[in-house]
Amino acid sequence: MMIEGLKVTVNGVELRSLCMDRAGHHRERARAYQEQIESMGDLDLAVGAGKFSNGDPRDDLKEQKTGHDASAAEMAFIAEHLIEDEKYLLDRADLAKLGICKRAY
Repeated sequence: MMIEGLKVTVNGVELRSLCMDRAGHHRERARAYQEQIESMGDLDLAVGAGKFSNGDPRDDLKEQKTGHDASAAEMAFIAEHLIEDEKYLLDRADLAKLGICKRAY
């Protein structure tokens, strides 16, 4: 058998742990964004409605939080559905999703 590209074999137990760790990372990032949103208070009253040249900065933070919430849920779902005694062949995209390597070279 020939394997193309860079691939690594990981057992189900280790992969479950990696997925849960990554889910925790995304939950922590979502929490940090929520804290930033809450710390901004009522910007409309402080600055005046419609005075933001690029829109309400909380909207971007909310989008980031939503993305991390979704990624945490996805990683937790994957972790819960892995077969522990199987081996999984991971490529670079899989490793990037797990936070092991960067997405681009």
